[in-house]
Amino acid sequence: MVNCKNSKRLIMIKVDTSSKLKTLVFALFLLWVSFLRGQTFYALQIDRNIRFEAKEITAKYQPHLVMGFDQALQFQSTVARFLVKKRAVERDDNLSPKAKYQLLRCLSSRETSEMADVLESYRWREYMRVKADIQPIAKPIDFGENLVVQD
Repeated sequence: MVNCKNSKRLIMIKVDTSSKLKTLVFALFLLWVSFLRGQTFYALQIDRNIRFEAKEITAKYQPHLVMGFDQALQFQSTVARFLVKKRAVERDDNLSPKAKYQLLRCLSSRETSEMADVLESYRWREYMRVKADIQPIAKPIDFGENLVVQD
């Protein structure tokens, strides 16, 4: 004969463990979703104009680099990510023209480094050779206290 008091207690323990497991799974799911949202931050900021500009820049490089379709898409994606960062620097009114120039140079250098992962070595060398012509960085000219940007 089975004691009903003990079987109810056993069922209660199983239900309690099951609800804790469900809560843990739900919490892990929420954590995972928030992580994915962070991963797509730049993807959400890339608007139609930036995609179009990245496509145009890639088209300018194409005669020099002669990339395949997949490589050109990867190249375009890298250009778009850095265009988002470039726009953020350009729109920051708290930065002086000289500081903007230094940050833009730093971003350009990082972009060049990341292109080494996208392009083969001979294409990367050609990319570095033509980059200043295709993607120039406006240089500030110092006129005493005032800084003016030269194109």
